[in-house]
Amino acid sequence: MGARGGRPEISQRPSLRHGWHWPTGQDDIVTLPIAPGTYGIDTVHSQLGFGVKHLGISVVHGTFDRFSGALFVGDTLADTVVTIEAEMASINSGNAMRDEHLHGSEFFDVTNHPQMTFRTTSITESTTGYTMIGDLTIRSTTHPVVLNTTYNGSAVFPMDKSTHHGFTATGTISRSTYGVSYGVPLVSDDVTLTLDVQFVSPTVDA
Repeated sequence: MGARGGRPEISQRPSLRHGWHWPTGQDDIVTLPIAPGTYGIDTVHSQLGFGVKHLGISVVHGTFDRFSGALFVGDTLADTVVTIEAEMASINSGNAMRDEHLHGSEFFDVTNHPQMTFRTTSITESTTGYTMIGDLTIRSTTHPVVLNTTYNGSAVFPMDKSTHHGFTATGTISRSTYGVSYGVPLVSDDVTLTLDVQFVSPTVDA
């Protein structure tokens, strides 16, 4: 949780949860409802989460606790890119012994493959927000992944008056396609990914 210091100021935003449409001579141009620029991640108030089924009857949740990334907003969605890098050794499933096993060669082999990376290849508008398609790399193996994404609005953080923009993205991957098949089906092959991220508006020079 962030430091307490007052109620955040909720910024005005369009009633549309999706992008803004700018009329042109032919087709509308769709973009995010935020200004072009480079937005860094507020890692203190963001989370990269995952979930796997155990025995098919319950879900074990976890996070990657050390990560970085950016949102590059262009004039259109076609010019907009999201990048994320996570340290695999920072995986946190709530059990130290299990995490140590996940570090090893039967799972992520973090010594030889220390990072997981994601970079969008396309962002399009959907009925509920956006669809992000990107390249996800785990254990030096890359596959496309689809993330259903919503824009949650913006607010001013009272500690430093910076403007934060919230997004939630969810998707499912098959871990065995990345060479991480140990324990299937005791632990599910399908892994749900949930990204709750705040991007911070770039500082405007005086």
